[in-house]
Amino acid sequence: MTSKSDQGVRIAVIGAGVSGVLTAIHLLWRCRREDRVYLVEKRASLGPGVGYATRHPLHLVNIRAENMSAFADEPDHFVKWLGRLPERERANAGCKTLAGLFVRREIYGRYIQELLHDTITRQGGAQNLFIVIDTATALAQGGRGLLLETEVGRTYEVDAAVLAIGNFPPGDQNLPGYINNPWAEDALDGLHPGLPVVLIGTGLTAVDTILMLQERGFDGPIYAFSRHGLLPQAHAPASPWSGFRLDADDRRSLVSLTRAVRREVQRAAAVGVDWRCVVDALRPEVQHLWTEFSMDDRRRFVHHLRPYWDVHRHRMAPPVAEAVAAMRKTGQLQVASGRISSIEPGQKGLHLRWRSRSRAEGEILAQRVVDCRGPGTDYARLPSPLTRQMLADGLARPDPCRLGLETTPLGALVGRNGVPSSAIFGVGPVTRGTFWEITSVPDIREHAEAVAVRALAAARASRPFRIAAAASFGSDNAYSLGAFARLAKPGVLAAETRAGSAKPTMPTAKEITPWTDAGFERAIAERRAEANRRAQRRASMAELQRKSAR
Repeated sequence: MTSKSDQGVRIAVIGAGVSGVLTAIHLLWRCRREDRVYLVEKRASLGPGVGYATRHPLHLVNIRAENMSAFADEPDHFVKWLGRLPERERANAGCKTLAGLFVRREIYGRYIQELLHDTITRQGGAQNLFIVIDTATALAQGGRGLLLETEVGRTYEVDAAVLAIGNFPPGDQNLPGYINNPWAEDALDGLHPGLPVVLIGTGLTAVDTILMLQERGFDGPIYAFSRHGLLPQAHAPASPWSGFRLDADDRRSLVSLTRAVRREVQRAAAVGVDWRCVVDALRPEVQHLWTEFSMDDRRRFVHHLRPYWDVHRHRMAPPVAEAVAAMRKTGQLQVASGRISSIEPGQKGLHLRWRSRSRAEGEILAQRVVDCRGPGTDYARLPSPLTRQMLADGLARPDPCRLGLETTPLGALVGRNGVPSSAIFGVGPVTRGTFWEITSVPDIREHAEAVAVRALAAARASRPFRIAAAASFGSDNAYSLGAFARLAKPGVLAAETRAGSAKPTMPTAKEITPWTDAGFERAIAERRAEANRRAQRRASMAELQRKSAR
């Protein structure tokens, strides 16, 4: 029998957007030679996810570049990466404004890809990372660990799993002309000029859709509806206000906190400080404040205050705000508050009836209705086969506010019986109910590292992995990047599947970049050059593990 130390542990990271890739990177940094990290993703591209795959020049990250480092202990990492880009690429990477630099989301997706590439090629992760190009459909307790099943019918036995499944489309309508997923490639295809398009929702997703309509040259009216009719505010020059203060009484309840924030905004305005500085000063406290709220206060916040928080916290980059304002000024874009009371198909489109907050009623005939309400969060109703199975089997349960799946503050999923799992963790949007602010990189990066540390510790503490998965591609359908270095080329991080085949195919000899002795020697030299930084990271990891043990 192979011992655990000889065989290593197996961890599955389900989802390869930003949350999943950052978690995988932290796992790979900490892996022993025999360990395996399975990165499970149905899309061919690893890293960008849905949010950072767009190529629209005005689809900008709505956070300043200086706050977008993937590593909390290296806050300037992303800015330095930008500085190393060729001059022409750097010039087109984003928009410099008085409020700061806002980069294109496509550029940030490339940054995440290159972080994974660097971990694979320079920091020794190639022997540990295995890519599974498939959809995870079930996760169950096995005899000696967890059994992960995929859509094509394969099973992987793992010691721990991390759900990094990202965001789901918001809609559930099935009507011709109704688009449930605004990010679908054909969402805006076949539009007739001059005829109305209706957007349900007025947040950042609606703003992205408006920009895509503008890029396509659409000249018809655009109606955007939401309960409050609020568009995101614009960024402006701001930094966290040093005079911000909250005492114990301010934190006592949602009502007292709301009053305190309004008080701080007034205090700041009295000395010429913009409200954005107050919100930015509050942001680092948001997760702690959320955990302090009673469940009733959390529900009140979601139902009553969430729209106001979202438009002030999640702001538009200045060039985006200018483009939206110009469309409103011409009258092409009209934003209204109210509720859609009915949507019915007709011969010439969809008939929408809506009621405004003042009780006035209206009707619109739209050629296309796009659901832009933001991600779906009620996992009991989402179409994901994996989460449906886990909920049915009691391995997970929705959080009380229906914002995601319930987890502990350390990321462990809570089962139907209220007991936290010892081997299944969540990271990113799936943990929104526990942390609330967990959708932007500054929030995700620290959580991804903490979850990686906990998942690896849980895997090592579990029973030995006794069924050895073969190291070859043919036996477990996973790409070992030590064998297929082609997948580690910058910008290529994708395992490709031939059309019509459910099984990924072997790269041809011409497509494979050989791992020569000289190549390994260069990699070793580069790793030695990184030794100091990695030593610091290991010290940080050890400290996290000591804290976890306490």
